[in-house]
Amino acid sequence: MAAQVSPDELSLRADLASARFLSGQDRGRWRFNRLDWPFVFVGVFAPDGQEFVLRLDCKGFPTTAPTGGFWDLEGDCHLAAARWPSGGECMRLAFRPDWKNGHALYLPCDRESLVGHDAWPSQYPQLIWKPAKGISHYLEVVHDLLQGHDDVSAAA
Repeated sequence: MAAQVSPDELSLRADLASARFLSGQDRGRWRFNRLDWPFVFVGVFAPDGQEFVLRLDCKGFPTTAPTGGFWDLEGDCHLAAARWPSGGECMRLAFRPDWKNGHALYLPCDRESLVGHDAWPSQYPQLIWKPAKGISHYLEVVHDLLQGHDDVSAAA
């Protein structure tokens, strides 16, 4: 008998097939690598073409925001801190391998990082998780940071 697929996995699968997600992929912003429920692996591209793979835990999707960090696909483990993207102040604040041991990005759209940051919804309303925007919302925030757009800062 086939295993039953949960409603949150079905929602994520539908989101990965959405025009919004596919448009970002077609424009070279990100690339779907694989789904190993509850984790989705998506590479987000920096201006120089370097791909930074995110491993996002999507349990409870889309009602619950994803959480995750950078991932080494070859080693099938968290990306070594020395290989995390670095750049401007906002990038350094958001991409912190020391935060949650690299298991979450320091962003208002990340479910683990939002906890304890009660001011973030009013400070960064555009960055708070919005289920209607789907996984692309998280990817857009990361992509913008990788492009050096410091105005998307989640720094508190």
